[in-house]
Amino acid sequence: MNLIKTTLAAFLLLSLTTLNSAFATPEYIVDSKNSVVNFSTIKKQYVIEPAVFESVKGAISKTGEVEISVDLNSVNTNIAIRDKRLQDLFFKVIESPQAIIRAKIDMKKLKSIRYYKRMKIPAVLEFYGVSKKIELDVLIAKVYRKKLLITSMKPIIMDANDYGVPAKNLIALSKTVGGLSLSDKAAVNFVLSFAHNK
Repeated sequence: MNLIKTTLAAFLLLSLTTLNSAFATPEYIVDSKNSVVNFSTIKKQYVIEPAVFESVKGAISKTGEVEISVDLNSVNTNIAIRDKRLQDLFFKVIESPQAIIRAKIDMKKLKSIRYYKRMKIPAVLEFYGVSKKIELDVLIAKVYRKKLLITSMKPIIMDANDYGVPAKNLIALSKTVGGLSLSDKAAVNFVLSFAHNK
């Protein structure tokens, strides 16, 4: 048993070391000022409430590994008290401060893009301590001075239940708005601007 644990620990350490070294000198870095992840939730079955995450970081390595982290503390609904309630009651940012997307892009295909190209990229989304496989349907455009713009062509439909978010989190949030019905699903879109790492 100890040998298994030691072997597993060594494997995890090697994986982390390999991942960190891949991003030591990335090919592209997220331009946070010009990147955003937005989502919409539904209240009372028909009222749509949009919001954005304003702090997005990440990179694409020279071998095509992609890692994007979204700071859940940066949620912005344009209503400060609602932001605070989402952070504390639903996202529980003290326990789970980030959502992370990891993927792999074929660098040959990326470099062959002249203007823009639509691609479907398998990815893993880690949220609330749970990792799920998803597919990103994106448009990748090459823009001025070796910059990339990657935008979602279809929203990612996230179900809180799939990521183990306790029902009590949504119930607590619902109580702050008079017990109104809140959907446990959200449609997520993104615009990611990447600058070439000189």
